[in-house]
Amino acid sequence: MPRTAWRRTAAVLALVLVPVLSACSIGVNAGTSLQGASGNGASADVGPMELRGITIVTANGDTTKATVIGTIVNTSTTTDDVLTGVSVVDPAGATATITGAAAGAGQIPVPANQPTSSVRIGYNADYHVDITGLTVAPTAFAQVQFTFRNAGTVVVPTMVVPPTGIYAGLGPVLG
Repeated sequence: MPRTAWRRTAAVLALVLVPVLSACSIGVNAGTSLQGASGNGASADVGPMELRGITIVTANGDTTKATVIGTIVNTSTTTDDVLTGVSVVDPAGATATITGAAAGAGQIPVPANQPTSSVRIGYNADYHVDITGLTVAPTAFAQVQFTFRNAGTVVVPTMVVPPTGIYAGLGPVLG
């Protein structure tokens, strides 16, 4: 077969195969848009409350102590809410404590949706949720329950990670 015929055949084949090979990322039911949670940085919603990037980072050298990092957004346009508690429900036995200079009575206020209404916990944050007595090894998951005064409760499967890489320098503030 002459060289130009090969080139023409290769060009036609490429045009035919491009849509077929890229089909996994096309359309509403595409495989890439249906992917579930892929590890750390879990997300969950309860009512108007959105929890984003929730991860547990262990203390350097002590995996029984950790801190929860992430962002909480209140999408309600009128109702403020309060994170009143966090607990590790599985495996049982760990204690989670909300701390921070502005965390009055161990709670975190989450204002109604405004352009800057998101509340960070654990990283570049005024608030921390520190855990003691954790029995989950790094790269495993713990079931963490977040309780809000108005929105209710939600349990988030949350990955436990060591304080290395992008998590270096993070950890609990409790001793």
